[in-house]
Amino acid sequence: MSVLRYIRLDVFSNQPFTGIQLGVFPDAAGIDERRMQQIANEMALPETTFVFPPEAPETDARVRIFTPSRELPMAGSPTIGTIFALAGAGRLCTGADKAVLGLGIGPTTVGLEWDQNALRFAWMTQPIPTFGPVVTDSVAVTAAIGVQPCDLAGGNLPVQVASSGVPFLYVPLRSSEFHFSGNGVNQDLRIPAWQLYGRKD
Repeated sequence: MSVLRYIRLDVFSNQPFTGIQLGVFPDAAGIDERRMQQIANEMALPETTFVFPPEAPETDARVRIFTPSRELPMAGSPTIGTIFALAGAGRLCTGADKAVLGLGIGPTTVGLEWDQNALRFAWMTQPIPTFGPVVTDSVAVTAAIGVQPCDLAGGNLPVQVASSGVPFLYVPLRSSEFHFSGNGVNQDLRIPAWQLYGRKD
């Protein structure tokens, strides 16, 4: 049986046991897609990444991102976490101002800031958001998230699919104080509707 080395990280945190957990397999050459999905399922982390030699010119590595159930074309925390794993393993040029990963959406630039020989900060350049279909069935949408149709913001804030690599359905609400209880989830939803779109008009 082959032995595969992986790195486990807490992304977006400098404290152990906090942040978003990520598994990174820095030498994934030879692992097929079916096995990657099996490994991600077994890891049972939000995401697991697999690093391959670069496929496209001017990229530093090809990275594939898996949840326990499917592959993602891109995602923020696994991209940043993988960059830190590669830096820690000496796979990035120390002091470089950027690295470019080949993700499912194509080459993705990640800006880098260093403290002497250690990576201190990284940020990724994401695609410009695209807006998809508007969902007009307010009864179905509000039933799914446990609010009433009258709770929707309405006006020029539609319920709409938007994507910066992975599509999400954005549901603007008229207040930031709704209690979200759809599908057995029980948590406070405190995102003002205008923040979902970055505008107040």
